[in-house]
Amino acid sequence: MTRQRAQGRTGIESRSIRRLFREKGIVFTTQREQVLRAVIEAGKHIDAEELHRRLSASRQRVGLATVYRTLQMLREHGLVAESQFGERRHRYEQAEGRHHDHLVCLACGKVQEFEEPAIEQLQERAARRHGFAALSHRLELYGYCRACGRRNTP
Repeated sequence: MTRQRAQGRTGIESRSIRRLFREKGIVFTTQREQVLRAVIEAGKHIDAEELHRRLSASRQRVGLATVYRTLQMLREHGLVAESQFGERRHRYEQAEGRHHDHLVCLACGKVQEFEEPAIEQLQERAARRHGFAALSHRLELYGYCRACGRRNTP
């Protein structure tokens, strides 16, 4: 098998995923690898059902219950991040190690990531001022994206 074929579309070699799982204490299975690879390939926030549809469409045999269990396990080990965005469903993305916040469109559901250093500095300053040791935070702004805003303004 060629190196490019072994890497798949994500550029992550199966050996790298095996090593990552070993470092995190996760038992390697092909299905777990497929779920992680599919989250990475999605390149966006994706829910378990959509992830399962994509896996099925690419002829990967992973049951929906396995997708749910694997996503939770990957989240617990810090490999995927979970968000809810005011919905009942949870969405997942690759945990990248860099912090970002979200803009969530109430009309179409689009989620846009953004980074704003000034906001981060304000939050750090507020925590210090109140003697609070913040470990993490989540900022989600809800409104209308550019396309939907045009339709939802008088």
